Order: sequence, then structure tokens, then C-alpha cells
Amino acid sequence: MNTLVAPSVSTRTYTLKKIGPSPFDDVFNVIKLQLELCHYQPQTIRAYMGRLCSFTRFIHPQGPEAVSAESIFAYLQELVERGASRSTVDQTVTALDFLARELLEEPLDLNGFKRPPKKRGEPELLTEQEAHEIAMSAENPKHRLMLELMYSAGLRVSEVVDVRVAHINLEKGLLYVPGNKIIKGRTTTFDLDLKNALSRQIGKKTGHDFLFPSEKGGQLTTRSVAKFFKAALHVSDVAKPVTPHTLRQSFAASLLQKGEDPVFIQQTLGRCTL
Repeated sequence: MNTLVAPSVSTRTYTLKKIGPSPFDDVFNVIKLQLELCHYQPQTIRAYMGRLCSFTRFIHPQGPEAVSAESIFAYLQELVERGASRSTVDQTVTALDFLARELLEEPLDLNGFKRPPKKRGEPELLTEQEAHEIAMSAENPKHRLMLELMYSAGLRVSEVVDVRVAHINLEKGLLYVPGNKIIKGRTTTFDLDLKNALSRQIGKKTGHDFLFPSEKGGQLTTRSVAKFFKAALHVSDVAKPVTPHTLRQSFAASLLQKGEDPVFIQQTLGRCTL
């Protein structure tokens, strides 16, 4: 088991019961530390740790030695049979993936596991075709390209308005996304079908110029993105209550459906894991 030391983060422990130690204390604290170092929100960390505690109750009285791909798969199947929501199952899968990497030293293999369908009230997602249709419904070619790039690269609205020419590598289909005080910088990919449109958008701009400048040459506001997205959605045939952030969520969901490693997806979206 890896030992991580970070004096600046919390030393709170997570146990199976409120009284007495648990054989999972050490691994829980390592996972919690990983989440804190990756800047997960406190409420997200609590939720993940709660999912892990539920799993340990499932295999109790056995300890970490009982954690296996089979026991994890059995627990997830039980969740589905008990009628757990899709969001609960998805959150549990992410939490258990951390546990598998720490104890089994490999990611979860959920081949054959069927997640429950999304229920009414859960976040709407877009198919690749729907995302493309909304983008193509935007009147301004620059706006169309922005929406296409947001979906194909998994960008936040705040990130797409901050893209500069120097961040784009047209030949390799790579886009560097600068970090900030909370989120680390990362490199993601974009659909190479956008290469020609991006080349036209770059035009004679220099490396420090914004790729998608405002009419005055400065940085576009996130509010303006929300405005033209709403207009494009209204014109399109997509009848879903979605927002610009849905493009990023849908991109992540499409990768998950294709069998991509959840940790790779987190890194691509700007959420790291150790």
C-alpha cells in the first residue's frame, strides 16, 4: 500500500462504525488524501467515503483481504437489484475504482455490468448527434465552433472563452487548458474534424491572442456563451432542458460508455487522481 504524507490536509479518519477502529482505516485515509490533493470538494469526498463504508458493510465481517473484482461486482449488482438510482450507482463505481486501484493495484473491470437507466429528474445528457445539432443551429460560425470544441474536448464554459492560439496544436489535435489556484492545467484532445475550422479561426492571430475574442477583441464572457447556446438550442430540434455545461457532462458520459478508464476521464476533464 502506498503511503502518502501531506501535513497540510485533514487527518480525519473514516471507520466502518462510529466506535472502534476498522481494518479499512488506513486505506480509507489514503483514498481521502488522494481526493483532497486532487481538489475534490468536501461534499464529494464525504459522498465517496460514504459509498466505500456501505461496501465494507456489505462484506463485513471480512476486511480488506475480501476486496476483489468479484465482491465489488456483487455489491454493485445488489445496488441495482435494490433499485438504487443511476447517479448513486455511478458515484459508487467511481469510489470503488479508487479502492480497487489502492488494494488490487488495477482499475475496475465492469465488463458485463449493466447500470440502471436514468430516472426522471436526473441530469439530461446529449448524444453526439444532438450536441452537433445544437452547435450547427448557432447562427455565428465562431459560436458553432466553440460549441463543437466544448463537446469534443470536454471544456468548461470558463475554459473555452480562455483558449488562446498558443494553446492549440492543430497537427496533433491537442489543446492545453491552463490551470488556476484550484484546478491543475491539463492537455486534452479535440476532434480532428475541427482542424480546418480552427485553422480559419486562428487566421492571422498571434499566440497570445484569444482564439474566440469578443467583438472588441477582448475575452468573451461566460454569459455570452450561455446566451448563444440557449438561442441555438431553441432553434434546434433537441427538446431537452440542457445548458452549455451539459456538453462537458455528455462528453464524459460518452467516454464512459466507450469503456474508457474512469481515471483517464477524470484527468481529461481536469480532475486528477494519484
